[in-house]
Amino acid sequence: MNKTWLVLKTEFINTVTRPSFLITLILVPLLPALVIGGMSLFGGEKTTPEENIPSPSPSQVTVVEGYVDETGLIQSLPDWVPPGQLVAYTKEAEARAAVENGAIQGFYIIPTDFLESGAIHLYRNDFNPLAAFETSDLINAVIQYNLLGADEQRYTTYSNPIQINRVDLSPDSTNRDESNPLAFLVPYGVTMLFYFIIFTSASMMLNSIAKEKENRVIEIMLSSIQPRQLLTGKIIAVGLVGLLQLVVWMGAALILMRVGGTTLNIPAAFQLSPKLLFWGIAFFLLGYLIYATIMAGVGALVPNLKEASQATLYIILPLLIPLVLVGEIADNPNTTLSLILSLF
Repeated sequence: MNKTWLVLKTEFINTVTRPSFLITLILVPLLPALVIGGMSLFGGEKTTPEENIPSPSPSQVTVVEGYVDETGLIQSLPDWVPPGQLVAYTKEAEARAAVENGAIQGFYIIPTDFLESGAIHLYRNDFNPLAAFETSDLINAVIQYNLLGADEQRYTTYSNPIQINRVDLSPDSTNRDESNPLAFLVPYGVTMLFYFIIFTSASMMLNSIAKEKENRVIEIMLSSIQPRQLLTGKIIAVGLVGLLQLVVWMGAALILMRVGGTTLNIPAAFQLSPKLLFWGIAFFLLGYLIYATIMAGVGALVPNLKEASQATLYIILPLLIPLVLVGEIADNPNTTLSLILSLF
């Protein structure tokens, strides 16, 4: 047991004192903290409502058009239509004459079968597809306004998107807007974190054994220590290194999401729960033990580090399955597939 502890202590100290390990351990949570701090410091002040007043589009200022309503649908124009921008004509000939005289730049004909076909016709001399798209918004809005009974309140409600407030019947669950990109990004980020830590820790185990086997140091060590004690010490030591990474990075993620929630406009429903740190440790230990023992076995079988790296590809394939299916898991977290991939 003393020799196992000696291997454990030596492996742990040698790993955590490497400059590359310390730089990675610090920089991974430090970079997001600097980004959030920079956004909060240099993000600028919020604009006042007066600064957010939209400027009128070119079609609302310069383009004057007419229309011939053969259906009698347009009974009145809304108050927000500039006077003289949309002129009514009773006949097509009058509208054509107005175009030739330069009084209007074009005119629409709303045919009698408009309610069945939903199509109107635009007549212009200098037809420009881009300009047509810009100016057609006004006639569309006027037609919709009259279809809704010339009721401005009803038109405003119709034009604005419907706000759906989701109410979950389960009292213990947190309501989340599934259309929010964070509904995918947060589970994907946590999955990538676990993937990186487990794979990195297991790879360190493989590299340690394969490297010592390649330079024949392991032959000297096995002359004074049992193979079981050697592997046990190495597996526990590298596991503690990975556990240190997990606690530091996940703890930093919890703090950053709490502190930077206001800066990044992160809703409370998408904040990481402190319980995630406890479950993260449990899932890491179980996942690490599986892959560390597999990596240790592979390192004992292959003759050198190069062949060990090639064999790693076949070992990490099961780890890639949740990454490929993370979208399905995030959308349906309570399905049998999500449960199985969570346990194994």
